[in-house]
Amino acid sequence: MTTSQQDLQNDPYRLAIVAAERLRAALAVHGLAIPSLRGGHPAVSTPMVELGGCSADVAEALAAVLERVDPA
Repeated sequence: MTTSQQDLQNDPYRLAIVAAERLRAALAVHGLAIPSLRGGHPAVSTPMVELGGCSADVAEALAAVLERVDPA
């Protein structure tokens, strides 16, 4: 069974899990991993993603990737 966008909008916790997995996949493309990254429980119905901790090397590499992207 596939999760529709409407189902996700109605379930902030599932939306947070999907967002966390999308971020995990995007980081992996750059060889980066945040081990404690996960979808969290909603705060006042806002989906939340818990980024958690990572090594200083991963933080530096993530910053370098973000600095190369045009923020527009």
